[in-house]
Amino acid sequence: MKAPTGYELGSAYAKDRTGVLYRAVQLKLDRPVTIKALRADLEANERARELFLEERDVVTGLEHRNLLLTIDVGEIEGRPYFITESTHEPTLAEALRAGEPLRELRTVNIALGLARAIHYLDQRGLIYKNVRPHNILLPRPGAPKLVTFRYVRRIEEAKSFRGANVQSGAYCAPELVREDLGPVTIKANLYALGALLYQMLAGEPPVAGPSAEARAAHAAGKVPALKEKRPYVRQRAHTIVNRLLSHDPRRRPDPGSAVALIEAYRNDPLLTRPLKPRRKRRRR
Repeated sequence: MKAPTGYELGSAYAKDRTGVLYRAVQLKLDRPVTIKALRADLEANERARELFLEERDVVTGLEHRNLLLTIDVGEIEGRPYFITESTHEPTLAEALRAGEPLRELRTVNIALGLARAIHYLDQRGLIYKNVRPHNILLPRPGAPKLVTFRYVRRIEEAKSFRGANVQSGAYCAPELVREDLGPVTIKANLYALGALLYQMLAGEPPVAGPSAEARAAHAAGKVPALKEKRPYVRQRAHTIVNRLLSHDPRRRPDPGSAVALIEAYRNDPLLTRPLKPRRKRRRR
């Protein structure tokens, strides 16, 4: 692929059903970016082009601090492309790799950013296809970003998620498996957020093991309470996790309420007040 004007093109590092991702540098600002272009082998495939342009149109309209920002769009030699912030940042998966809980304040800041992103998507009739640690960038403390490539979909497409294994098993909402629980809505994203919050607080997801087994456990409601793994976390955390992980989607909060719950947690004086060192007593 030829580099767009003002950019230095690097190597391709990933591809999906319609596009290929390239490392690149925006020369004017000397900053790393990511370019996604229609795959060369699909240039003559009208359906693939249509799907690529649909994805580009969706992500180009997004502007939120907790979503990957689209910088530019265009077409070179018949190949459409769009340019985003760099995806080569640490991920939540890397932060959780040690299997240890994250600091509580860091956990709440990450959860709040994700809740705000989900609320923003919901307000625009969109849903996120696979909320999981690998799709969450952590470029700065407390400022998570959901990767947008191929994951942001119109809510009308949510019905196709059921049974398609699009959501990683450890974070899979029951309604993605069980039709009797109602349609797939943005509340499936909130369930995944609850599972992520649980993992950040406990050091492991609610249900570990192979994806199929975890998916089945979530569908059956066999999810151990956070108190069983992390009893000493403050009660507000248990309450939020329990509500987000409600087996019945109707019992989960809506995205705006989820943001308010986590904001209240974030503003808890016991969480934000710095610890004061104890004064040593003088011996007499």
